Parts: sequence; C-alpha cells; structure tokens
Amino acid sequence: MSTSVSVRRTTNDYYRALYSRTAEIKARYQALTPRSHALFDRAQRVFPGGYTRDSLVREPYAPFLAEGIGSTVVDADRRRIVDLWFNATSLPLGHAHPDVVAAVERQVPYGTAFFGPTEHELRLAELLKERLPSAERVRFANSGSEAVMMAIRFARAFRDRPVIVKFEGSYHGSYDDVSWSVSPPVEALGDGPTPGPIADSKGLIDSHDRVALLPFNDVAALEAFVDAHHAQLAAILVEPVANRMGLILPDPAFISAARALCDRYDIVLLFDEVIAFRTGFHGAQGEIGVSPDLTTLGKIIGGGFPVGAVAGRAEILELSRPGRQGRVSHAGTFNANPITMVAGLATMQVLTPQVFADMAELGERVRCGLREIVAGLPLLVTGIASLFKITAIGQEISNYRDAVTADKAWEGIASLALYNEGFLMTSSLSGCVSAVSTREEVLRFLDTFRRIVAW
Repeated sequence: MSTSVSVRRTTNDYYRALYSRTAEIKARYQALTPRSHALFDRAQRVFPGGYTRDSLVREPYAPFLAEGIGSTVVDADRRRIVDLWFNATSLPLGHAHPDVVAAVERQVPYGTAFFGPTEHELRLAELLKERLPSAERVRFANSGSEAVMMAIRFARAFRDRPVIVKFEGSYHGSYDDVSWSVSPPVEALGDGPTPGPIADSKGLIDSHDRVALLPFNDVAALEAFVDAHHAQLAAILVEPVANRMGLILPDPAFISAARALCDRYDIVLLFDEVIAFRTGFHGAQGEIGVSPDLTTLGKIIGGGFPVGAVAGRAEILELSRPGRQGRVSHAGTFNANPITMVAGLATMQVLTPQVFADMAELGERVRCGLREIVAGLPLLVTGIASLFKITAIGQEISNYRDAVTADKAWEGIASLALYNEGFLMTSSLSGCVSAVSTREEVLRFLDTFRRIVAW
C-alpha cells in the first residue's frame, strides 16, 4: 500500500453549487438562532473565542442547546432538532431515558460522591467484564482521555519500555502522548512509511523516545517498524473504528498483524473503544474477533455522565494493586462516583443484544439510503453498526492520507444547512442513531440530505 501523499480532489465543480449558497445558508442560520447568537456573544467574554470545548466549534457559531428529550434536542431558540450525534455518541439511549433518570433520581438523595467505594461500581464493573471478551480487571476514570493516559502508563510499566505506537489521524483524547499527528495538514505529512510525529497542539513537549507514528492500515510499514524497534515498544494503540478518518474499520490483515506482532515481541495491544464499544454487545473487539490486552472505554458506559475505564488482562491491571512495590498509581476524586455508576449501569442493562441489533439495522438503513443519494457524486458514505459518516471525497478511504484530502469546508456548510432543516450532526458530517431514533426521523433526514446535495 502506498503511503505517499497526493491531493486528489475531484476535478468537477460539484462542490461549487453548495459553496455558492454559503452566505444564504449562514444568513438563514442566524435568522433561526438569534438567542444562540446572543449567548455566543456573551461566551466570547468569558471563554477564549467563545468556546470551552473544541469539538463544538463551527461557523458562524455553535447552536446553544437547552433540553434533550429522547432522540431530539431543543435549542436556545426553542427549535426542536433531531439529534444525530448524541453528545459525541455517548447517549445510546438518547436523552433523558426514563430508566437512567430514575436510577439517578433514586441515588441523588443518598449522595453524589463519597470518600469510599460503593456497590454500584462493582455492579457496573462486573457487567463490563461479562461483555468484553478481554476484560479480566477494570479500573474506572473520569474521561476517555484519562483512560488512555492510564492504559499507556500501565503498558509502559508492564513492559518497562518507553515507546507507544499510534497511527496517523487517530484521535485518542487530549492526553499529551497521543496528541501527535491527529489532524496534520497535508503539506506537513511528507512521504515514507514512518512519518515523523506532528504536534496537534502548541505546548507539547518533544515526543522523541515516547511516541512513534505509523500510517493506518499499512501492514508492511507496521511489520517493518515493529521488527526493527520492538525492544523499545510498550504498546500499539489502535482504534478498531477509526473515528477521525471517517469511522472506517481496520483491514482484517492489519489488525491481525498487530495482534501477531504484539504476541511475538511481548508488546501490549491496546484498543481504544471509547466510541467503538457502541458497535456491538461485546464491543468492536467482539465484532472483529481480535482481543486486545487492554481496552479503553468511556462515553456509553457512563449513561450521560463523565466516565472512563481501562479493562483488560489481570496481570497488567494488577500493577495498581495497593502495597505493590513500584505500583502504577491512579487517584481521582470522582472515579466511580455513584451517579455515574448508576446511570452507566442502567444504560448498559437496557443495551441488550437485540437493542444493539436494532440500532445497527437502523444505522445500515441510513448508510444504504445515503449511498443511494450520493451515487455518482464525489461523496463517500462509511460507518458501522449505529455509526455513519458522509465525506466530501471522490474515492475510498483506507487511512488518514486519504481522508485528509476531503473538502472539509463543504462538509461544514452541508452540516449547517442540515441544522437549518432540523438535524444536528458534527461539522464534518459524522452521525449516529440511538435506541430511540425512529425510522420516520431517518426518512426525513434522508429526504433533507437528498435536497441539499441536489442544490
């Protein structure tokens, strides 16, 4: 597989039609959202640039939201909007699910956080052990980023090696050691199978001897690098569903090679399933049939509250056992707090195999409908189970170097046009359905998108 970079934008002028309506789309958005506009003006006086969360940034400003009910949200201007992202995939049961609300309401009068463990954390951890094929022990955290940070710490301690391998274009949270080559510009990538790390943020310390970057889905590059440098490698960190590359899957040969190399050289295989865990009852690893040594979790296991977790082999996680010499330490005032635990347990109990199957069926209906709409256009539809993504590109995507050539500006305009019509997706047109999303909502979304791409 070639890893050289070439910009392959379509030569036709399809994208120009929507571009020509940018001013009209933004003007209508501003007319529909005056209250959000006013709130954004206030936000700019307290938050840098008006935001305290990068993923919400969009032009001309993000819609402020006031309520969430089932599959919809209500914005500050009292418009009811069909939610097709559910707080970055973290709400598989939609907003304010009765079982989750009831669980939280039962717990709140008894306290929200204690300086001591509760039975609630045991019950959620036991459920996760039952569902994740690779989980022998679990340790809770407060975010997916924190879970990744701890998993890397465990891997380095377990193998007493410094370097982790991550893949170009993969996002693993805001932890320093994974904030490299997440979304580098195409002109910075260079050629070759072992690209140098590119800082995704100012303020990062040099990644030398800590992080190695490789192209996603390139078996030859992975094997050559690991064969040459295995003595320094603690972990290979991989997304079984690569979110920022378009919710694409690893090639079976690639993920099998990663597992085989980790077995051969005693390297920890680490799956980031913070998003991917929603793809099936046993997570993405259950779907693809490859078991990692450690798995990071978040989002859906917290029932709408901040959460993270590391799950995996007992001999690795037992490195944090109290009293152990040279132990891996991990504190956290709100780790496994009872509100998150009861909300997460209520959510996971509703997510039966049949519910996962129903969400996957509805997700496939969305993807099939979108593929029919974009046939012959320079637009690509990808995803798995309940997840879907529309990319402004005229080719298949195998790795970040393919995905980076997409027309992100077109995606942002299309996303704003969809919001005007009552549908919330990311500014890059990522979406998902939930257990309470309806076929009628899907059909309306498809009809709306059909009209937008025909402009």
